[in-house]
Amino acid sequence: MAVTVDDLNPTGTTELERILFDVTDHVATITLNRPERLNATDDTARTELGVAWARIRQDENIRVAIITGAGDRAFCAGQDIRATSEKGIRNKVPGSRLHHQVWKPVICALNGMVVGGGLHQVADSDLIIAAEHAELIDTHLMVGNVFAMEPTVLLRRMPISMVMQLALMTKDGRISAQRAYQIGLVNEVVPADRLQSRAREIALQIAKLSPGTTQASIRAMWTSLDVGLAASHDVAYRYVLQHQLQHPDYHEGMRAFAEKREPRWAAS
Repeated sequence: MAVTVDDLNPTGTTELERILFDVTDHVATITLNRPERLNATDDTARTELGVAWARIRQDENIRVAIITGAGDRAFCAGQDIRATSEKGIRNKVPGSRLHHQVWKPVICALNGMVVGGGLHQVADSDLIIAAEHAELIDTHLMVGNVFAMEPTVLLRRMPISMVMQLALMTKDGRISAQRAYQIGLVNEVVPADRLQSRAREIALQIAKLSPGTTQASIRAMWTSLDVGLAASHDVAYRYVLQHQLQHPDYHEGMRAFAEKREPRWAAS
């Protein structure tokens, strides 16, 4: 049966047109599903992504998310320039997890090239697994757009010289999956036919961890990037102390270890 926006959000009634959404074994998978347009995003796609992230954020059954693209040519070609030139942009909210306050672990599985606005998904993910043929490209400057939103996070994950290469050298500045791995942006590079299974393998391992502890850790790490070193220590300590004082998994994890049994984690 087709998944609809209504399944993700009770206020919606429209069948999904731009993405596929699946939840199995506590893992949600978002698939950008416009292979004929290289999975480029338009207003409809950004709206559907926002609804999907809201479902991931709110559903306690979901512990980990994977975002990937349909086909093997492109993860996401960024903003659909043709649609924008004809109709403009009504939904200006990027469809990536940080913009929707999702603190559950997110794995980005790069199944091909990622261009322009598609870099939001890469920059905002916690782990990035890339197929061997995947590559990063930016064309903002070629079409008269300012390259600024994506770099706000990319500059925290890779050298400024590499971000400048993407921006100023446009298509000639593309970064291969292997180069992205070398500079620490990508966690693993795998053969294309292993990409989805490897992403899911990692997701299932993460799903065994305490959901509450995992989300607090991720939120603390991302939040610490907003401030300087001294203040980041305060941010980190606040999350650690809050978890120790308020969350049952803090004691359950240590009891399970001492008793040599599997932990029984709280739902969130």
